Amino acid sequence: MLEISLLEKSTDKYAVDKDKKIYKLKLLIRDVTPNFLNVLRRAILEEVKTLAIEDVYIIENNSAMWDEMIAHRLGLVVLNTPENIKENEEIKLYLEKNEKGYIYGSDLKTDRKDVYVVYPETMIAYIDENQKVKLEAVAILGNGKQHAKFIPGHVYYYRTGELKLEGKLDEKELENLKLLGVEIKKNKVQIPKEKEYDRTFLDAIERASNEKIKVIPKDEFVFVIESFGQYSAEKLIPLAIKELQNKLNNLLEFLSK
Repeated sequence: MLEISLLEKSTDKYAVDKDKKIYKLKLLIRDVTPNFLNVLRRAILEEVKTLAIEDVYIIENNSAMWDEMIAHRLGLVVLNTPENIKENEEIKLYLEKNEKGYIYGSDLKTDRKDVYVVYPETMIAYIDENQKVKLEAVAILGNGKQHAKFIPGHVYYYRTGELKLEGKLDEKELENLKLLGVEIKKNKVQIPKEKEYDRTFLDAIERASNEKIKVIPKDEFVFVIESFGQYSAEKLIPLAIKELQNKLNNLLEFLSK
């Protein structure tokens, strides 16, 4: 049976909703195959629908930045995505500024209170005296298959390992390991508790010992989700599974005809 335990969860201090969302989720998963995890990873990246700006209507822009460049930057602005957004719903956004200084994501206003710019300090443009930018934009739902701006986060996984001493360490190797905070006691490799599932750290030990300490792969994986902010990280797995279920239901419906 699939076993899951929580290793880490954290927020993002730069996000406007940092007190409401989890931005990084690290899970330890046992009794699972890499194939299964890759399906889940790709479903999150390619199938989960998020909001992003699709169309930009420049009403006035006499700044030094081209219309196309402003539109491009707006497309990459991260928007909170409520789960009750309908498939074909359009969210209107407005921006008007004529004061000297930077235009930030916080200057974008929407017609829904639950749709907002996640990172308000996102820089869009700079205007000088006697310059003005006025525009309207439309945000829609989309997924990562359609465009990278809809991707909800960075997702990756790796196999864990345990350390096994397979040779006698010389003084130089012991010194290298000490710098890493590693100790050898009764032929056992002891590392800081917080580094137990850090595969990069384990590989560094293997190199520092000239491979006299081996990383033996274990039948468990660390699965990491780093949300870009459209959703809280823990919601991305259920949303991905829902999209997969819809595809499987369509297949079953076709086969039952």
